[in-house]
Amino acid sequence: MMATETKPSIRKLSRRRVWLKGAVASCLFCNLPSLAVGAEHLSVDLILSHAAQRTAWTRIIDEFSKANPDIAVTHHDYPWAQYQRDFTARLHSGLVDIAFWYAGESLRDAVENKLLVPLDEDTLALLKKNKFYPSTLDGTRVDGEVYGFPLYYYPWGFVYRKSLFQSLNLEAPATWNEFERVCERLKAADVSPIGLGAGNNWPAAGWFDYFNLRINGLKFHRKLLRGDVPFTDQRVKKVFNTWGSLLRKGYFFKPTIELNHERVLPYLYRNQVGMMLTGTFVAAKFPAALADDMGFFAFPSILPDMPQFEDVPLDVLVLPARAANPQARKRFLAFLAESGAVRHIAEADQTFPAQANASFARIRMEEAARQVLADAAGLSTFFDREARTELVGPVFEGLRQFLQPPHDTENAVLAIEALRRKQ
Repeated sequence: MMATETKPSIRKLSRRRVWLKGAVASCLFCNLPSLAVGAEHLSVDLILSHAAQRTAWTRIIDEFSKANPDIAVTHHDYPWAQYQRDFTARLHSGLVDIAFWYAGESLRDAVENKLLVPLDEDTLALLKKNKFYPSTLDGTRVDGEVYGFPLYYYPWGFVYRKSLFQSLNLEAPATWNEFERVCERLKAADVSPIGLGAGNNWPAAGWFDYFNLRINGLKFHRKLLRGDVPFTDQRVKKVFNTWGSLLRKGYFFKPTIELNHERVLPYLYRNQVGMMLTGTFVAAKFPAALADDMGFFAFPSILPDMPQFEDVPLDVLVLPARAANPQARKRFLAFLAESGAVRHIAEADQTFPAQANASFARIRMEEAARQVLADAAGLSTFFDREARTELVGPVFEGLRQFLQPPHDTENAVLAIEALRRKQ
């Protein structure tokens, strides 16, 4: 169905979907049952971004605990910034047995730094038996070994209100010319065409990904993110020039450019903004009264001969190498594979489960999202998951500068190169 595919202590990991702020890590199972001396423990580290996600994981861990009363489970819920800062230290500490993570270069970095161990043969056999998509397993394969227990994946594209488009006789655009006409019509109707929300960097990186994929293709995109091509290359400049044209035409709603991602959504709901580039996970935030009115379409084609490559992140659980309770975590992974837990997590996240036989309730925008996946000629896992460590910070800073007038291409690419050389 799909083919998806640090130095962690210094890697600045941007995470699209996490908006918890200021909280300290919280243990959701502080009142553990009395256990006999020698009973096993299991510590799980996660990032949670909304109530449905929290409810799903709480239910899963509670069910596992009831089925395995000899294992005391501690579930730590970290806000994104703290998770980013402390991830490597937590893995080194031996205090965590299972941790949430992402497929891509960030996973490879953790493996190369010997922070993780691969799934064993028994767990792999169980995943195959329970019909986890082979592509989701391959998406975490490093040097022949599978290092991630796949949870879910999701495409990126534009969300919009169907009723707004219908009132203006607009259809979801498939080509760049059609997209620009939609922007013109929205602006003429006093609706800002595009909301951004780049306060936490990764939404701007999503725009960069798509312009580069649509103009230069997946092979070049991967070479650029590996650092094999300088950002001063003419092909990269074409990306910024195309993006800059939209910015200079006033198609991006200025008040949303520096907001955090979730704060753009009310503008979308109130028809002050017409479209927003994001992943399907955002549907978990939609108000029930508006959910059926929200549509989804792929980033339009720019060059007619360029195949449609898509950003499709894959989220996983990983196994810290210094874990104190490897047998307890093996039992937990087996429970996840056999219990339908992956379905519940995917439902909560409005994403697609990595398990083929995980029947689940229809997610919002599902049909359109499936079409994006079906039409994809190849997949990227998203900028900050694929880019080498030394690129992430410089590119984020360069994008921040570029989003400010006059949206100058030369200044942006020179700034990125200068910052990268300092790494």
